[in-house]
Amino acid sequence: MRSRLCSYHRRALALVALLGVACVSVPTQTPNMQRAGVREITAAQLREMVLQFAEEYAEAVELTADSIRTASDDPVVQYRALLWKATSVHQMRRAALLSDPLLGLIDAWLYTIQLRQFIESPPPAYDPLDDAHRAVAVEFLRRMESRARGLAVSLVGEEKVVSFEPDLLAYADGHPINPLNLGRTSIMAADSAMLRPVGGGLGGTMAATYWSMRDVADRVSALDATLGKELRWNVELLAYDLAGLPVVDSTLTTVRTSLDRIAALADTLPALVSGERTAVIEALHGELADLTSAIESMRLATLETVSGERAAVLEALTRERVAMLEAVTAQRIATLAAVDSILAGTLDRSERLVDHIIWRLAQLFAVGFLVLAVAAVIVLRVWRPSRA
Repeated sequence: MRSRLCSYHRRALALVALLGVACVSVPTQTPNMQRAGVREITAAQLREMVLQFAEEYAEAVELTADSIRTASDDPVVQYRALLWKATSVHQMRRAALLSDPLLGLIDAWLYTIQLRQFIESPPPAYDPLDDAHRAVAVEFLRRMESRARGLAVSLVGEEKVVSFEPDLLAYADGHPINPLNLGRTSIMAADSAMLRPVGGGLGGTMAATYWSMRDVADRVSALDATLGKELRWNVELLAYDLAGLPVVDSTLTTVRTSLDRIAALADTLPALVSGERTAVIEALHGELADLTSAIESMRLATLETVSGERAAVLEALTRERVAMLEAVTAQRIATLAAVDSILAGTLDRSERLVDHIIWRLAQLFAVGFLVLAVAAVIVLRVWRPSRA
């Protein structure tokens, strides 16, 4: 009885747990969005807005860098414009793909500020632009910075953005672009309460799992859209780096010599290939003849083996058939003998039964005749006195 009550108790607890899980709703916003007061927009919608912003930024940077490379004949300027394009597009994509879309928007906004400050006052040895294109780049970055700020205002309101903007500008001043590789420090390195994890219970855990899967999908999509371009840009940067090495000329000379040798070898290849082809064909014919002979030998041996097995099988079948016929004949004889014995016994019993029936009928007939005679005598005696 006690074990049955414990079983009922466990089932009840399991049912309550399932009902609790069924009642949990997965939040449509991240904890940072809820804490910042973002309304009337889901995290998925905000992620699409940030990715669209990053895509427009990448297209504009690519056009600007290509125009700079086309207008300048200086390899150094072309190299720096290419490095700026490849690095800037990569950094903006990383910012936009932060796991939290609100943080992604803030980090993208921060990067436009950091890059604008670097373009406005770069170190002389690492100036990526000339004076003719610096104003265009700065104007473009200010426009993208303003657009990122406008997105933030549309999400949380002007008052919160005005309160937060000085901290963002101060962070950008304290973490400028690295002139050596055009790297930067993300907002994720900031000591901010916004970046601290917030417990969300079961719904928060389910939302975090969903956003982890969504983050992987978004990263794959972004890489699929820009991976080819970034690979080509990095190959071009590698070509610029190789062109500046002292050993490039000697390497090119060695490559040219190797190509000449390859060309000379290519002239002799037709005859070499023809001879090799003849030898290969002859070898194949020999291998084919040997293989055909081996197959024929195996076929004859197989036929002999099969014939012997067939004779043995037929002999065994014949013996089995003779033995079976003998057994059937003996069984049939025994059955007929049993039937004859049964018929003889039946006839004998039938004869005795007929004799018994005839004897009984004779007895009945005699008794009936005697009764009739006695009855006749009685009738005559009775009838005579009454007549007299």
